Amino acid sequence: MKKALTLIALAYLGWTGISAAQVNFSTYVALGDSLTAGYASGGLAKFYQDHSYPAILARQFGIATFQQPIVSDPGIQPVLKLQRLLDPQTRQLVPVLAPSGTTPGQPTNATFSGIYNNLGIPGAKTGDLLTRTGNINKLLSGNVDPNTVMYDIVLRFPKIPGTNTDGTALEQAIAARPTFLTVWIGNNDILGAALSAVALEGVTMTPVATFQQQYRSLLSTLRTRLSTTTIVVANIPKVTAIPFVTTVKPYVFNAQGQKVYLQADTGPLTDADYVTLQASSLISQGYGIPGTGRPPLPDGGIVGGQFVQGVVLRAAEVATINNRIAQLNSIIAQEAAAVGAPVLDVNALFDGIVRDGYMLGGVKLTPAFLTGGIFSYDGVHPQRLGYAIVANEFVKLINAKFGARVPQVNLQRYLEGTETTTTVMASEVQFAPTAFESLLQVFAPQPSEPLRQVVRRPSRQGLPTEGRPQRP
Repeated sequence: MKKALTLIALAYLGWTGISAAQVNFSTYVALGDSLTAGYASGGLAKFYQDHSYPAILARQFGIATFQQPIVSDPGIQPVLKLQRLLDPQTRQLVPVLAPSGTTPGQPTNATFSGIYNNLGIPGAKTGDLLTRTGNINKLLSGNVDPNTVMYDIVLRFPKIPGTNTDGTALEQAIAARPTFLTVWIGNNDILGAALSAVALEGVTMTPVATFQQQYRSLLSTLRTRLSTTTIVVANIPKVTAIPFVTTVKPYVFNAQGQKVYLQADTGPLTDADYVTLQASSLISQGYGIPGTGRPPLPDGGIVGGQFVQGVVLRAAEVATINNRIAQLNSIIAQEAAAVGAPVLDVNALFDGIVRDGYMLGGVKLTPAFLTGGIFSYDGVHPQRLGYAIVANEFVKLINAKFGARVPQVNLQRYLEGTETTTTVMASEVQFAPTAFESLLQVFAPQPSEPLRQVVRRPSRQGLPTEGRPQRP
């Protein structure tokens, strides 16, 4: 009986890889999107990349060299900065964020002959890891294509050097022969619905069946071709609770201190509706405010057969997005279990931070924009402290699941060196008109083939001549 139990235990450990003796951190590769890349404040820049969660993990693992596609500061695109605190005319406290420069940074190790350890690609969806490639020669020759630049920076090789194999993120990860692998992908399969403020199947939300097929293909291929590699995955946080969505309120106050609810194309807003940060500059010009004579805020939708981004998320759309996140996370859990990979429940972690905050050294961190300490200036991605928290949660999971003894991250030094402003009025923040151009180019959904073109509403004009948007 004892021998039989021993054989059963050994068979189980061989399938799951959950054995302290089997965990080998010597070659670590990270697959994912912007959250893996260390993208923050609207750009990919060394200042943040040096503290991506994989870079932090590599240091905790004792890895001396961890190769990332570093971009010199101020980044591609130049990261956002706090341009001013006071309005020059009124002298009132009105924080304004804008790009930190007009000249972007440049890749600093593009000629590295090997494969990067960090294969996080800003803007990538799950299916993109299976199919898309990059070509660094485009960027080095001065061809900065906003539709491919992140793939050109991270993947670099249309074909893996010395082979005839397409240089996809999946194939590069396999070719690197990692002993330890993290996979955090899926955020962009739903994030576009929050950024564009339109929940539209197949355009801003990846269909459930498509996601399941792609995610299963990704993990099963990794497990089949990297049979001895330890794999850890992470799931999707609630994108409707990020500062980009929750900071601007659906109302303003009049001179008498009374609430005045904003107007959108489809009618007045309610307390259950959300307004994205992109609306801040429009509201400051009177858009959406009754009695100003300015047009209502754009809901977004389909106008004349074209996809129009909006700035208003109705309560029903928020419920649709949250339901889709739950469905995708269920698939992640199911497919991870099939390959014996533990899941870092980032969704539950973030829900807890939204509900209770995150205590660190007597300081309560929250998701609040500018003042909370976790998010960067774009209101979507963490800043360095936020990425350090994620890395520390990975360490806790790794130690618990594999019996490893990876030291936890010293979060105190990130708290002391935080770049997040802690004294401005977040609810009064405004973004320069150019602030979100690069963010939306990388992360906002591209239209499906019949739609052809994304139309952005001009900041100083009303609705397009085709008429009011039709909500999906």
